[in-house]
Amino acid sequence: MTRGQDREEGALGQVDAIVVLGCALRDGAASPALIRRVQCGAALLRRGLAPLLVLSGGGTGRSEAEAMRDIALAEGAPAAALLLESASRNTFENARETALLLRRRGLRRILLVSDRYHLPRAGLLFRAAGLDVAGRIHPSGGMKREWLLYLREAAALPLSLWRLWRARAVASPQ
Repeated sequence: MTRGQDREEGALGQVDAIVVLGCALRDGAASPALIRRVQCGAALLRRGLAPLLVLSGGGTGRSEAEAMRDIALAEGAPAAALLLESASRNTFENARETALLLRRRGLRRILLVSDRYHLPRAGLLFRAAGLDVAGRIHPSGGMKREWLLYLREAAALPLSLWRLWRARAVASPQ
């Protein structure tokens, strides 16, 4: 499987976990983008880049993480290597909730998997949550009208920064 990446795989070294970010389900079913993300994460797991695959995404009814688990299992990922984070509703919460799950296990060095347009903002939020983002990898395969998704990410950045500021202000009141 080919994929894009921010850093050469060989330079990454071992990471504690591969974190795959979810995206909305459509009538409970995984979108092609979600399937590509999980397939990419499962391939990295099979290659031995990390012992753990974190599937991050909530939702009402069936969570994104549950849908991703089914895809990962179908891709040959062992159930024991899967960790589901299903409380989050957005990228800020993906970062916060994943960081909590990993810190409980004494883990912090991750490889982040999402679509190319999503990775800059996601990387910023995961670093702000205290995780060491060793690399950012996106699945291959273009998306139709991807430029619109870059615009959406640009619009989402101020809200993400506000959430980050608010969380830090609440954590350390003056």
